[in-house]
Amino acid sequence: MTITRNLALVILLLAFPLRDFAQGQEAQIQAITVALQANELSRAVELTRAALKEFPSNAQLWAMQGAAYAGQGQNKQALDSFRAALQISPDYIPALQGAIQIEFNDSSTAATPHLKRLLRLRPADQTSHGMLAVLEYQQGNCAAAVVQFEKAGTLFDSKPDALHAHATCLVKLKQLDKAVGVFQRALALNPDDGRERHLLAALQLMAHQPQNALVTLQPLLQSGNADAATLELAATAHEVSKDTP
Repeated sequence: MTITRNLALVILLLAFPLRDFAQGQEAQIQAITVALQANELSRAVELTRAALKEFPSNAQLWAMQGAAYAGQGQNKQALDSFRAALQISPDYIPALQGAIQIEFNDSSTAATPHLKRLLRLRPADQTSHGMLAVLEYQQGNCAAAVVQFEKAGTLFDSKPDALHAHATCLVKLKQLDKAVGVFQRALALNPDDGRERHLLAALQLMAHQPQNALVTLQPLLQSGNADAATLELAATAHEVSKDTP
């Protein structure tokens, strides 16, 4: 979810052209497009500056300038350009996506309203749901974060940190059974991680699933060198199951 020098945004800019350009605008946009596709970023910036002097109300030109700046790593200038495009056309998807990428990478809450607007336009966009989930989690808004994590589908299935964030919010909301399911997905990514097994077993005990906790701990218990934390969790699980003398 970062800005890259291959300018993937250029494809989006071409896919969502604004209509009714004068012939002069079309020629300038074509020249800028060629410069962007050739990775001639400095030239693309120069061309957009010149074009914007003539057509300052053209959102596509501002967004293309943002893409050029982003490709150079000049994120402040890129963000200013994307925001200028959004002032002209608030629903212009390439400008929304460009601004969101930069704001999200900075963990800025400014990305939140942009993501919500984008999701109104593209409600099935799992990446946008996932980005919004992370931002809501970072702000401590667990109820909102959980909704977005669920709408992100399988986006985070290979991301342990995101799965932990999702499960943590579920625990705070006292949705323990759901939290167990998410932690199981995290453990599946690294089944040899003893800490992950401890976390899942502890959560299963909280969710009144002592037998499942014992199953989770079994590989550690069978290893022959189970540590004190493992033995304590196992003992608690046996006790809750009333499986002790």
